[in-house]
Amino acid sequence: MSLNFLHDFQLKLYNVLNSEQEIKQLIDKIYLSVVQDAKYPFLLINIIRASNLSKFGHEIYEIGFEICVFVRDKNQENLTILASLINKKLNSINLNAVGYIIAGIRSGIINFERSQDLLTTKLIMNYQALIKQEFDL
Repeated sequence: MSLNFLHDFQLKLYNVLNSEQEIKQLIDKIYLSVVQDAKYPFLLINIIRASNLSKFGHEIYEIGFEICVFVRDKNQENLTILASLINKKLNSINLNAVGYIIAGIRSGIINFERSQDLLTTKLIMNYQALIKQEFDL
């Protein structure tokens, strides 16, 4: 399995979240990499790691990724609403693609961080996905 699936997976996450009207009402843009001078609020989808768990000819990868929300708002209620919408969407979608199957997505730790200037709040939602190669029978 080519490691191109990492980029495909990131794009699929982008398309799923960008197509959700409730999420789009709360944010301005979704990015796949850090953008200077981005308009707040925005989402960032960041692949953190890919661990190869393959055995006996079965290609399996555990993908660690995070979805970060950046806002210029001290009210965390909107952030928690957005986090709930994102979790709900990721838990209810089918992200299968040609050549591989997303066996599952699990949410992990959620962190809130304030920038040093105290103007920006960042919500970090960590996830893990299990991706395995599709087999022809």
